[in-house]
Amino acid sequence: MGPEMNRITIIAGATALVIIATLAVWLVSTRADLSAAESDKRVLASDNALQREAIATQVFNINRFNQTAANAAHASALTSASSDEAVIEYREILRHEKTCDFAVPVSVARGLLGYANRLRASALGAAPSGSDTAGDRTAATGTLTYCQAVLWIQPLLAAVETANNQLAGIREIEQQRAQQSTQTGLTGARP
Repeated sequence: MGPEMNRITIIAGATALVIIATLAVWLVSTRADLSAAESDKRVLASDNALQREAIATQVFNINRFNQTAANAAHASALTSASSDEAVIEYREILRHEKTCDFAVPVSVARGLLGYANRLRASALGAAPSGSDTAGDRTAATGTLTYCQAVLWIQPLLAAVETANNQLAGIREIEQQRAQQSTQTGLTGARP
């Protein structure tokens, strides 16, 4: 073996070392890229899982709220129908009463009318002056007969029951939200 062979061996060895070093650097770089991609994949998968959970919770809440609202609307419809039937029955009974046209004392009638107007104004806002938004011509004059008072009772009680049904639905939803918040607070902590 001559000097020429030693030189070829050295060149071949140096070339092999350069190739091995290049491959090692490439392998380390590829491994780092793969590790970063896997980390990004885990973060995205975790984010997707959290989004799926949030969307599922929102859909569940919307369905539950819609069901509660439907129950309240159904109860209100039943109350309204029952009230209408009672008013028709009362009108038939009162038609034969001799005292039906007697006026309620003026101070009582004005007090009831004023209170009804305040309730209406707070619920609906101010009506243009001169308009009769209730369509109740008798009450606008300030007189109220005993029969009219009797006929007001059932619709007023129906309105109170409807409002109570709606409030019960709201309380139910708020209670469910509070329970859900408590449960989420206990199980919601993720690493």
